[in-house]
Amino acid sequence: MTTAPPPELTPAAVRAQFRAGDKVFVAGGCGQPDAVLEVVAAAALDLPLTVFDCSVPGMTELDADRISSAARLNTGFFMNGYRRLHEAGRLDWVPAFHSARYRALDDDYGIDVALIMVAPPGADGACSLGLHSDYSLTMLQRARLVIAEINTAVPDIADAPRLPLADIDFAVRSDRPLLEYRIGGKASETEDRIAAHIAGLIEDGDCLQLGIGSLPVSILRQLGDKCDLGVHTGLLTEAFMPLVEAGVVNGRRKNIDTGKLVTGIAAGSQEFYRWCAGYPGLALRPVRYTHHAAVLASLERLVAINTTLEIDLFGQLNSETLNGRQIGGGGGLVDFLRGARASPGGRSIIALSATAKGGSLSKIQPLLQGPVTALRADVDYVVTEYGVARLSNQSLERRAEALIGIAHPDFRAELTTQWQELLRRC
Repeated sequence: MTTAPPPELTPAAVRAQFRAGDKVFVAGGCGQPDAVLEVVAAAALDLPLTVFDCSVPGMTELDADRISSAARLNTGFFMNGYRRLHEAGRLDWVPAFHSARYRALDDDYGIDVALIMVAPPGADGACSLGLHSDYSLTMLQRARLVIAEINTAVPDIADAPRLPLADIDFAVRSDRPLLEYRIGGKASETEDRIAAHIAGLIEDGDCLQLGIGSLPVSILRQLGDKCDLGVHTGLLTEAFMPLVEAGVVNGRRKNIDTGKLVTGIAAGSQEFYRWCAGYPGLALRPVRYTHHAAVLASLERLVAINTTLEIDLFGQLNSETLNGRQIGGGGGLVDFLRGARASPGGRSIIALSATAKGGSLSKIQPLLQGPVTALRADVDYVVTEYGVARLSNQSLERRAEALIGIAHPDFRAELTTQWQELLRRC
């Protein structure tokens, strides 16, 4: 039986369907439904709403005013574009592990309205969530209103969540290209040195998780001599493409999802999106799977590679503030740090350059003055351009010695003196 298409969303329908106090979820990244947001913006709502973003740093930032002039934005990433809302008292920044935030979207927040983007329905009458599938069908099933941009540019990924067309209440049809994520510029010499150290820690058959930015690109470029690597990550970029095509990444040795390249989001160029559409081993999963502690612990030899802003001599990480100013969020960092540590044969690697501000500031500090994103007991390997420090199962003093050993040489004597002073105060 053919399912009747959902009615077209109009500004009048938005005004009739949205209610004061509604909690509105908006997909982000290449799944941000801009065609839907344009119709919602045309409705010129002034209702008090709470808007939950799903934005991807460096790719999308949600303008809550497009939804309602009286909306508050609830976010897990404090991005620069949100500072205006913060100053106006309209931003709720929630520090939370990525897994916990998405669990709350399903179970705690009570989402009323979901704005998403999907592929056109297939022969089964269902729409693939495509390349931005980190939110769950559970949240959509519990929402009062599901509004979808049905976009012909969204690939129908075979192994991705599928939403029955009948579950979509209103739709906007489009054929606009998906939003892109670009990493500009050539890798620096420092990044290449860090990447070389990290490549030496990767073994044949490991399963990789990497964050975003230019450093992961440098790391992946140095893994061409490895064999049978797997991938289980929250966000997949096109830096993986050459390794997959060369057969280096094949997932052959993964003990679960064997042969599958698992991610929640894909972010890159139009060419990369076309590649994703044609790659049969791609599997899209919600955060409840990609970041789930039990799943990560069951993956053998999971190697989580992430960056941070600064680390202190106790091994504590700050990945959120610069000079006391909030610039981001913890995201999935701790989820993967702990997941990799629980994985049989797994390892976690934190990468950072040794200095900032043209070499005038050490990013290895005696003691963090800001928030602690990851506890000292969470941290395993730390890598700078000056080498590798293994902190796991080391005494307090040996951890500090190892970190001082990979600091910039100009700061090592000062850090040693500061550490000795910290010990006297303990």
